[in-house]
Amino acid sequence: MNPSTRLVVNTIAQNVRTIINVVLSLYSTRIVMHALGLSDYGIYMLVAGIVTLLPYLVNALITTTQRHLSFAFGHNDVSEVKLIFANSYLLHWLFGGLLALLAISLVSFVFDYGFLNIEPVKVLESKYVYFLVLTAVFFTFITAPFRSLLIAHENIVYISIVDVLDGVLKLALVFCLFLVEEWRLPLYALIIAAIQLFNLLMLAGYGKLHYPECILMPNIKFFKKAVTKKIIGFATWTFYGTLCIYIRNQGFAVALNRFFGTVINAAYGVATQVFSSTMFLSEAIVNAVRPQVVMAEGSGNRQLMLDLALKACKYCFLISALCIIPLIFEVGPVLRFWLDNVPPYADVFCRILLLSVLCDQITIGLNIANTAIGKIRNFTILVFTTKALSVPVSYYLLVCGESVETAMLAFLVFELLSGIIRVPYLMHNGGMRFFCFIREVIARIIPSTMVMCAVCYASCHLFSFDMRFLVTGLLNAVFGITAIFLFSATEQERNKIKNLILNI
Repeated sequence: MNPSTRLVVNTIAQNVRTIINVVLSLYSTRIVMHALGLSDYGIYMLVAGIVTLLPYLVNALITTTQRHLSFAFGHNDVSEVKLIFANSYLLHWLFGGLLALLAISLVSFVFDYGFLNIEPVKVLESKYVYFLVLTAVFFTFITAPFRSLLIAHENIVYISIVDVLDGVLKLALVFCLFLVEEWRLPLYALIIAAIQLFNLLMLAGYGKLHYPECILMPNIKFFKKAVTKKIIGFATWTFYGTLCIYIRNQGFAVALNRFFGTVINAAYGVATQVFSSTMFLSEAIVNAVRPQVVMAEGSGNRQLMLDLALKACKYCFLISALCIIPLIFEVGPVLRFWLDNVPPYADVFCRILLLSVLCDQITIGLNIANTAIGKIRNFTILVFTTKALSVPVSYYLLVCGESVETAMLAFLVFELLSGIIRVPYLMHNGGMRFFCFIREVIARIIPSTMVMCAVCYASCHLFSFDMRFLVTGLLNAVFGITAIFLFSATEQERNKIKNLILNI
């Protein structure tokens, strides 16, 4: 399969996976919220959020491992591929174990000294949730190098199959919550941990069967100081970036909890669920294009690398906009259809977080380009520190008596600012031309975005009936895809699309 065809197939697989999992995830959330209630669901989102610092480190290590594996593939260096995977696997076991011990040592501080605003009768259940989520995260840690290996091999189709099975299992197993009257919260956490173990077995087993560089048991003989040092150095700054994202996301949750209690955490949890679901659309493109971007840089073809990165900016934004723009217009009816009991402020939080996704997507491909180049320290400090600064600003606004809506706007403003910073940085360090970015990204997304906004606005003002959001979404998809084909795609891309359709 040639690179262009593989990119299309991987993108389609990721988008199909995303659509299925978004539907399954949103419906699962409805069932879970109904089974647990608003307060318990808010507790789960709050407690799980404390532990989810570890998945952010997992994501940093996945990005690091996949980057170095793809770079080695670009050099056609098989021995380096094997060393990178083996040393990365050892590091995942080491970091996973150490951070799990650290998280366990924080239990008393988190639950016994009033750090979280949780009802005393729910503290014991919350502790069980904490340990079970920690177990799930540890399984995710060990799964990470196998996922990285499959991404580096551009085997996105199998990853998509496993992810869909993950979503199906979550939906099927949440109905078990109705079989018990008490302790539903720990049972839900146990279900999530079991599904993470399933993911580990599926990805590790496939990797062992198909890739000779894949190992299942860590062995000290594979340890190479130079390789490990390179991975740790890169992962440190990648983790700093993901840590800033964690501080931003969980910082807002803790700030809201301190001022308003657990019910508003349910609203924020709903919004972050929608936020995460729409981010999956971007990740579908990013996961498909990232290996080719890094391999292009590894082979010394900087111009091809930048071209692919700019295409990622354009299509990540446009694919996200196809779902996000109608959601922004119809978020109220969608939430009422989705949930039996919509938490207060959920619609406001959703709109702000959805707009922040669009702001991030405009320059998301530049993140991939900088990762491929490998000089990430200054880039990470500038871009991701800016994201984290939204938390102290929003907290200050709440202390000063500003509304919760005003405090949440800080999330959007700093997301936009961090996206803007990426452009001059890549101009200076990657050789990207400013007018090339304007021509290939900004000028091509504006017409399609205007069409989508106009269609959604017209639908909301011309029609008034239940389930109108389905019509709005359908009209936006038809006119939006048409606009993308006519105004956003280049002539070469249009010809490839036509050929692909004819071949199918």
